[in-house]
Amino acid sequence: MAVKKSQLPARIQPQLVALLTRPPAGEWAYEIKFDGYRMFARIDAGVGLFTKNGYDWTARMPRLAQDLRSLPIRGAWLDGEVIVQDVEDRPAFQALQEAFATGRTDHLVYFAFDLLFIENVDLRSRPVEERRELLRVLLEQVDLDQVRYSDTLDADPSSLLASACALGIEGIVGKRLGSVYAGERDGSWIKLKCVQRQEFIILGFTRSSAGIGSLLIGLHNDAGQLQYAGRVRSGFTRRELDRLKERLRPLVRTTPAMEAPPKLSGAVVWAEPVLVCEVKFAELTPAGKVRHAVYIALREDKPASAISLESDTDPV
Repeated sequence: MAVKKSQLPARIQPQLVALLTRPPAGEWAYEIKFDGYRMFARIDAGVGLFTKNGYDWTARMPRLAQDLRSLPIRGAWLDGEVIVQDVEDRPAFQALQEAFATGRTDHLVYFAFDLLFIENVDLRSRPVEERRELLRVLLEQVDLDQVRYSDTLDADPSSLLASACALGIEGIVGKRLGSVYAGERDGSWIKLKCVQRQEFIILGFTRSSAGIGSLLIGLHNDAGQLQYAGRVRSGFTRRELDRLKERLRPLVRTTPAMEAPPKLSGAVVWAEPVLVCEVKFAELTPAGKVRHAVYIALREDKPASAISLESDTDPV
């Protein structure tokens, strides 16, 4: 029977990942949770590299695009993550930020974990294990410098998570065997994290002798309204503080962007809520404030409009 071909779409709706606190029941395959940027590769007459939100970053990663052109396919979509590896081959998120900030991206590595189209055949309705096996075989056809296959980890998820945490890795991702690529958060892809960590919107900052004493951060609630989520006081390098001052300077506004702003002491400077930063923290209080928050980096790949609380969900 002939395989029906489809027109290659201009954009792919990403499969989203649900956050869990414990491994779910059922049959799952697990991979490392890479500390990088989710990135889609579209391979047709040329190669395009797109963030989860559809931004075209091809020009920012010319070496990676060139590497992907070596694959012996056309009419394909790959899903994966772009990372920088440290000397021990662990993902290094701040080094990734530095690479994009300076334009030096030749050392970026693309870990592919799903194959959605191949030769204009739509694979999204096929089981995840079948798609991944096709991807593995495809990547073995050519010896690529910057592209890797995201291997399935062979152990129980509790042991895998403990090992990931001991190695300083962010966590693991599970995919339910037999699941399709629905392009939504349907519970078939889950993540288990070693630490509390997510993106927040920068609402402003407090002044200090260094220019910025702390960042004021927030999130959208279920109604889409901005809510204050606390301060970030640590994790900044001198270089990153200078970069934040430069980015925040044109965004200064006289009033807070929230309908119900907090009452804060000290010299507070409010900003247009357009910058997104990633933060790790000990916990979120019942009042919705972060405790012991540590700044990681700005997130250039995610719009502020998409940032809300990443909460635990029950296994489905």
